[in-house]
Amino acid sequence: MSATGVLPAIDGHCHRLPKDWAAESMREMSRSDSHMRASDNQRSLSHNSMNLGVKITVDNDDRVDKALKSKVTQTTKLKGMLEESLAKTGVEISKMAAIKKYLEEQKMKVDSHLRQNVDRRGHRAARPGRELVHDTPHKELKRQTELLQDSGSKLESKIQDVSRSLEKLKTIKSSLTADLNDKAAALDLDNKCLEMVATDGTFGIPNMPDHGSTGLPFGWKKSTHQGVEDASDAHRMAAKLRKHAFHVTNRRRMMEKEQHDSLQAALSSKINEISKLRDVLTDNLSQVNEEIARATKVKQKLEASIAEKMPHLNLAKQRYNTRAKRPQREAIHDEVEHALLLQYKELKETVHDLQAKLQQVNLHLSQLAKTKAELEGNIADKSANLRMDQQCHTMAPSRPATSATFASENLSMRPPSTLSRSMEM
Repeated sequence: MSATGVLPAIDGHCHRLPKDWAAESMREMSRSDSHMRASDNQRSLSHNSMNLGVKITVDNDDRVDKALKSKVTQTTKLKGMLEESLAKTGVEISKMAAIKKYLEEQKMKVDSHLRQNVDRRGHRAARPGRELVHDTPHKELKRQTELLQDSGSKLESKIQDVSRSLEKLKTIKSSLTADLNDKAAALDLDNKCLEMVATDGTFGIPNMPDHGSTGLPFGWKKSTHQGVEDASDAHRMAAKLRKHAFHVTNRRRMMEKEQHDSLQAALSSKINEISKLRDVLTDNLSQVNEEIARATKVKQKLEASIAEKMPHLNLAKQRYNTRAKRPQREAIHDEVEHALLLQYKELKETVHDLQAKLQQVNLHLSQLAKTKAELEGNIADKSANLRMDQQCHTMAPSRPATSATFASENLSMRPPSTLSRSMEM
């Protein structure tokens, strides 16, 4: 037997030892047992892995479904908040647009009244020179000018404030609309995810694409809450601005109404004063005319009296001159000459006195004529002034209303209660 355990060749063939032959089978059976045990172990491990995989799959599916349902619930609530806030914002925009239009109409009325005020002041400035006095209507018209200018300035400022608030509300509406559209799209996609079911697939493991989601849930919710809170703040500020705008316009109405009444009362009083003064001047003119008539009669009598005296005066002078031609021997101061001289002297003094009286009467008539002309001019000016103030009184604009007639809900400053409760989510 060789050292290798192989028997010597017989008939050209080598034969192993029986023990080697048996050992080989034993080794193969041992390896088979080992492989079978390994296979059993592998099957056990595979079953465990498959059971764990099923559990993980079910747990993950449940967790994903739960997360999706929670997210859908949150998104639905946020979507409801956005829809309510957007609806409120739309209402606020409508109200602010209405108040802006109302303020612009009020500004146009104030501008119109200011133009009428300027026309009335110009109308009264055309009065006769003697009637241009710094009277009560003049002061009231000036006060009205200042009041209307101040009202116009305040209304213009309020219009600018309302315009800025309106633009802010429109910006908020645009932001809320964009957020609402995103929420609706996200809600639709999450609902589609909930409706999806697992399907047979290949043994290949798909790669999960990276969509770059960097936002955090807290920031996502906070962003929407902040937008709704900003909208609520804008609603409150808009309501407050509307209330203040109504306060300004109502206050302006009251002041303009009071000034309107005060000016009209001043004009009415001035008209009565002018009318009474014109009546007094007319009475004085009548008295002056009567006095002129009486003085004219006196003048006529004086002139007639002088005319009566002049022939006698001339006759006395003529007689005296005629007797002065007597011969020298006859030229004596006899009783005739004495009578002639006395007659001439008395007549002359009488005529001089009558002429002085006539001169005084003429001077008086001249003064009366001047007074009459002044009275007639004054009366004419008073009549013109009366007509112009009467016209100025009728030129007044319509009396302002006491207050605005807008609905009271336009002044509401309270935030919507349902929206406030939703924001506590």
